[in-house]
Amino acid sequence: MGNSEKQSDDELDLSFEQALANLEEIIQRMESGEAPLDSLVNHYETGIRMLKFCRSKIEGAEMKIKEVQEKDGELIEKDFEDMV
Repeated sequence: MGNSEKQSDDELDLSFEQALANLEEIIQRMESGEAPLDSLVNHYETGIRMLKFCRSKIEGAEMKIKEVQEKDGELIEKDFEDMV
């Protein structure tokens, strides 16, 4: 298995909170200015993957929160705040 495939498998096991913590750690490393260029590129690539992962988790949560109903042929969305 290639390195990127292993990383993708590992990312599937992450929670949103873990991915966000990883992203914050990557940002801190990059902002420190102490990492060599090759390391910065790797951090950037990993950071982009973590960002996309977090965004997809948020979008998935939003979809679960919204209840879509069909009434008289029209879709009606109920926001989470309306259901509480």
